[in-house]
Amino acid sequence: MSMNISSQLISKLGSANSLLPLATKDIVNSASNTYFSYKAGGDIECKDRLVDEIGTGAIWLFGIPTYKKVIDNTIYKLAKISPDVDIRILKNKKQLKSAIQNAPTEKIKKEIMQVAKNASKTKKLSALKFGLSLSLTMLSYLGITKFKQNMTKKNIEKEFIKNKQKTNNNYQIDYNTNPIFNEIENKKINVSFGNKHIVKLAEDIMLNPVKNMLVLDSCISGERLVTARNNNEKKEIIIKEGSFLFFVYCAGELIKKSINKLSEKVFNVPIELDAKFLDSNLANKLLKNKKLQKEVSAFLKLITSAKSENEIYNFILQNQNNSVVKAAKKSGLIKTVKDKAGNIKIDTRKYIDLKEISKLTNNLEKFIKKGKATEIKKYLAKIKSIKTAGTLINIGICCLTLGFITPKLMYKERAKNQNGNSNFHVKTEYEKELMSKY
Repeated sequence: MSMNISSQLISKLGSANSLLPLATKDIVNSASNTYFSYKAGGDIECKDRLVDEIGTGAIWLFGIPTYKKVIDNTIYKLAKISPDVDIRILKNKKQLKSAIQNAPTEKIKKEIMQVAKNASKTKKLSALKFGLSLSLTMLSYLGITKFKQNMTKKNIEKEFIKNKQKTNNNYQIDYNTNPIFNEIENKKINVSFGNKHIVKLAEDIMLNPVKNMLVLDSCISGERLVTARNNNEKKEIIIKEGSFLFFVYCAGELIKKSINKLSEKVFNVPIELDAKFLDSNLANKLLKNKKLQKEVSAFLKLITSAKSENEIYNFILQNQNNSVVKAAKKSGLIKTVKDKAGNIKIDTRKYIDLKEISKLTNNLEKFIKKGKATEIKKYLAKIKSIKTAGTLINIGICCLTLGFITPKLMYKERAKNQNGNSNFHVKTEYEKELMSKY
């Protein structure tokens, strides 16, 4: 069964690890802010906002990934280390061995072995890559900010001189605008950055693209505050950036959890599972095939009874046709690659988050249990329609807030600080300076 395009879109829009919902919210936010800027401050503020939004958006979306790619093709290449190997697989020696033994291709096996031999170097490279890509991105943003401010200043001065000439010096301001295994055992392989909580935080930030963006956005917000041209602009930035950070990074997950609970309570259907899985043959088979249902129950027992995570990890690698493992692949929790024979195998270079696998298994069990007493076709159709509606409502709430409510609050605050006038304050203040100059 070919993957339905709409299910892929809903899957990405509803994922906490996808950049698509972030980009969607940012585009709506940028467009609305530019429109409201034009209404309040005319062409000059519109251009000022447009450069800021387009420049920041491009740097925000492509800055860190682009600089990371450059580092992958230069520094990593010179160090002879594969950037495709996730450093988190080095944390557990038994899982590392299993990743090497079950590597789908010889190339992948060699890449993991090379990283294992150079664990300390790899750890430093990973930290360097994130730090350097973030720093270079922030420098790029600072360049955009300086360019925008200089451009706006010149536009204001140009308009001021033009209007002054028109009015014959009577201008008035208008205020209305293998061997490796022994080595692994004997060698201290450690990707720790110190305290275990700091390690987890560092890993989350460095290796999660959405959290990369959160750090970048936080830095951009801070830089905007520092480079604000006056106190009124600072107040507007606090409203704009605070709202943006909350509704882009936090609100989506909170709304999703509320919609999931509401769906179970009102419609009696669970919608936590990924849209790509729900649109696959596997979802249909799980509701019909008792053997597959038993696989889910057995996997759930394994999770609760396993003496260590290694048992679960090894089971996943050695039972790639298990229904839970297949569902994890469909949902994007387990990354795959083709071997020489063209078979889809687990890419053992990539990290498998066993907590997410545990959540998936519980959700599969709930999905099967609630589906037993209903007609399968109607049950799946109901879940998919509620899942789609819930995801779009979630995105819609965030976009409405960022695209309409936040700009309204910003310009209401501006008018409050300017005796009811929502003109571009930067233009007004600079024109006062120009009056004494010309």
